Amino acid sequence: MVELDAIERSETLGQKVYERVRRAVIGGAFEPGEQVTIRSLARLMQVSPTPAREALNRLAAEGALEFGRNRTLFVPRLQPDRIRELYQIRLPLEDFAARAALPHMGKAHVDALTQCVEQRIVALGQHDYRTALELNRDFSFSIFEAAQQPIALRILEGLWLLAGPMMNLLFPEYADHQLGIERAREQIRAIETRDVEALCQSLRTEREEAAELILTKVSRGEVARSSRPAMGAASRG
Repeated sequence: MVELDAIERSETLGQKVYERVRRAVIGGAFEPGEQVTIRSLARLMQVSPTPAREALNRLAAEGALEFGRNRTLFVPRLQPDRIRELYQIRLPLEDFAARAALPHMGKAHVDALTQCVEQRIVALGQHDYRTALELNRDFSFSIFEAAQQPIALRILEGLWLLAGPMMNLLFPEYADHQLGIERAREQIRAIETRDVEALCQSLRTEREEAAELILTKVSRGEVARSSRPAMGAASRG
């Protein structure tokens, strides 16, 4: 089951549940086709059904969830055309963010990114793909956030929100060949040497490699599989 922190009562529940679930979706914590219920989310995050319903409705409005029969919510399975569209939009925007970020990135950023890569290597070695995806999100958004471009950042979050679940299709192949790790190391070296063209090229290559693998699996009808139960499996709400 997806691990999400309980909400502190002093926080605005609806907003906090929404932000935490949204972050989890961006990080690949949910899989394409997975059912998500109000009751299971409320129990998982130790809140009443009302803020859970509010969060899921907001995510549905953003396209991260879709209503099925009987108003059941599912994580959408994206079709090839939509996957291509997402990547075509992401590439120039991530290029813009990386170019804006580099002047603001220093040793502290490099150290944090290096630690993130080391943690990803450990997670991949343990076949903990869920954690590896979360760390991949953290790595990329550490760069995007350094750009200090809030509008671009929010748009990128929205694009990653739609793309996050399908990132599960990268495994196990992506881990076996260490493609993401090699690209991350390239990006760290580019930041260290202040080589903006190398940074942008590495980001673009990483996205193109990921898109190719995802599209190949989608065209073959493959689905992401996980050993954990779906969020909605234990209860229907």
